[in-house]
Amino acid sequence: MKPLSFSVMLVFSLCSALCSTEEDTPSEQFFIENNNLIRIVNNTDTFNLNDVITIETVIDNNQTTVNNEDILLSNLFYDDILYTSFLQHNLVLYKETGFRTLSPITVTLDDIENIEGLTEVNGNFMQIRSYYDSNTNTFISEFSITLKESGTFFISDNRFGLNDYRGIFITGGVLELGFAQIKSPIQNANEDGGYRFTVN
Repeated sequence: MKPLSFSVMLVFSLCSALCSTEEDTPSEQFFIENNNLIRIVNNTDTFNLNDVITIETVIDNNQTTVNNEDILLSNLFYDDILYTSFLQHNLVLYKETGFRTLSPITVTLDDIENIEGLTEVNGNFMQIRSYYDSNTNTFISEFSITLKESGTFFISDNRFGLNDYRGIFITGGVLELGFAQIKSPIQNANEDGGYRFTVN
């Protein structure tokens, strides 16, 4: 057999063995809408330079799906593995330019203080993990951002300002147990889905 033919067959064999199959689909998928999960602490919309804005996410373990099915989000995770029971979502900080357009601001880890859960930075995205707390029966995250520029800002997701904006999606689960997708705006956000605030 020629080396090229063997290589092509090997690639196809590996792909068929490793590529997605029906077994890679979560056993169950749950879709939830809940408007009261993400909030700006104290609902503040005016800050001074070098103040902090604090974002909190609290997700009750008991949720009702869009099909009126009651579920426990913690059932979508193995409870014997430390720090694997979390739900996650992304947020982006935008600044309004002089042309009334939105420009994503890259926030660094030096600008973020983790209070609960974990917030990491990936490009313009802040990736937030809300870990399960069995004492409160909730998934919680809280972090603050130091505001180092003046101007008008918005916090939302990466689709904010686009025609197909659909909201912030919080997701999580384990393949074998199921997967949840929760749609939630930031409390007191404007009708376009962005929480507007000013830094003087």
